[in-house]
Amino acid sequence: MLKNLFKQKKPLEVLDIHEADVALRLMFEIAISDGTLDSAELKLIKKRADKVATEDLKASAIVKKIIDETEQSVSFYPSIKKINGSHSYEEKIELLKVLWELVTADSVVDAYEENLYFKIAELIQIKRSTANQIKQQTT
Repeated sequence: MLKNLFKQKKPLEVLDIHEADVALRLMFEIAISDGTLDSAELKLIKKRADKVATEDLKASAIVKKIIDETEQSVSFYPSIKKINGSHSYEEKIELLKVLWELVTADSVVDAYEENLYFKIAELIQIKRSTANQIKQQTT
């Protein structure tokens, strides 16, 4: 009886870091942080998914899986951990450029999206001043 109380639903199969780009997860988190997923934001996410898609794993399947994972997730810490463990400083800077491009994709810099951008920068160990430089360069 107690076993069933603590039994959870079977978790989604999490995408392997080699199967899909962890940046997609963060991109989706930023895109929905303002409460809506704009078509310009979705277009950028799909464009990134096309880059990491393989013959076996199509871009649309990657995007669907990212959406499903994000809906069931309470934290993006696993993505941050993967980035910190496997990305160089330069790759993190490139990631922030992509994320800022997403923040400005709908021509509106939403406060929630901007705050999440800076929080992600902090979590991936990039100084706020560097994140601000990226913001200024790509605006």
